[in-house]
Amino acid sequence: MQELIEASRATPDNELHYLAAFAALRYLRQVALPYDEQFWEQLGTGRATLGCGNLTFFATTRLLGTETESRHRRHLYQERSALVAERTSILQERWQRINAQVRVLGFESYYALCDELCGLHLESLEFMAHTFLRETAVPYFRALAQWSQTILGTTQPDAADMFFLLRGSQFDGLFPADRLQTAVSDTARLLGFSLDKVAGLEIDLEAREGKSPRPFCAFVQVPDEIKLVINPMGGHQDYKAVFHELGHALHGLHIPTQRPFATRYLGDDSVGEAFAFLFEQLPANPVWLRKMLGNAAYTDYVEYVRFLRLLFVRRCAAKVLYENHLHTGLSDPAAFYTAVLHEHLGLNISPAYYLMDVDDGFYNAQYFRAWMLATQISAELEEKSGKEWMFSAAAGEFLQCLWQKGQPAAELVSSQVGNKNLNPDALIRSFVA
Repeated sequence: MQELIEASRATPDNELHYLAAFAALRYLRQVALPYDEQFWEQLGTGRATLGCGNLTFFATTRLLGTETESRHRRHLYQERSALVAERTSILQERWQRINAQVRVLGFESYYALCDELCGLHLESLEFMAHTFLRETAVPYFRALAQWSQTILGTTQPDAADMFFLLRGSQFDGLFPADRLQTAVSDTARLLGFSLDKVAGLEIDLEAREGKSPRPFCAFVQVPDEIKLVINPMGGHQDYKAVFHELGHALHGLHIPTQRPFATRYLGDDSVGEAFAFLFEQLPANPVWLRKMLGNAAYTDYVEYVRFLRLLFVRRCAAKVLYENHLHTGLSDPAAFYTAVLHEHLGLNISPAYYLMDVDDGFYNAQYFRAWMLATQISAELEEKSGKEWMFSAAAGEFLQCLWQKGQPAAELVSSQVGNKNLNPDALIRSFVA
């Protein structure tokens, strides 16, 4: 593996860079696997109490999204946080082991490894995160107070309230389950893609007992076998999840077979996630809603989802600050974790999650890069095809040209959609304008 890493340093060949990143991160995941299995197995056996009942950790997550009593939510949050805190030593050992192997591979830190091999430009990304957080603070805290008052009856939500606040069940009736499949196929068709004629695509939207609750898009063999799977629960979250995975699926379906393995399956994950975020936003777009679902009262829903998106992106940006410091020797990461999230989200999140809430490979940084790129792509599509670009075959052709390249560096894709560099300017305007 070290020979592959050295070879990637000696050449501008992107394929070698992709392979080196894939090999190193896959190896480190194997190092972490015993700790991950131990952590999740022990967490699954833990029990939280509510009244006379005992709940699994995973059951508390679901219940926090539906529990209407604030005092019950706070009790559940404290219980689940305690379950995590009792097992955090496993995650501490996990990262100690990973960091030891990072040094064996010749890197000073996990930060240095991911920054070099994945091309994340983490120092400049931290600057962009600071800029985004500063410029969107006023609209975020105004929207947080507004929606907390509307849904929770208070302008100062607790971390325990966020599951319920983010569920948005009051909007589920606007999104009929029997329209989901048609909405997906009609959107693709208007962009110029007939999903029923694509032999390699399998879309599974059937609700089944025992089916994974997590939506996913599996690239079994690109582009000839791609599976989009969701276990629908009903409501607006199903639409968001399916269209996110549709963005992945359409991307994979248009990567040419003749491309080598590295450019078909690997590359900059920020790019693949950007296409997913681009499509995820369609069911909250007023133009799309009117054409696909009719003339219901969507104004409040559109504003609600705009708030959710701002919260999620600010969380990504805040975690860029946290994880950059975590992986460069932060002395008290748990305290910094709670402080940075409280400052930028206004929530008193428990320090128990300071390691559980960390993705491998700086994937949170990839998400922040993806949100910036998705907004740049969206702006270019509107410039070329207008606000109804999602119903334009010309926009579909433009996207197809981008998809065919696989996952090159996000900076390259950014330049191809008319930008000098990957930056948060368009993303900021989408919330501040």
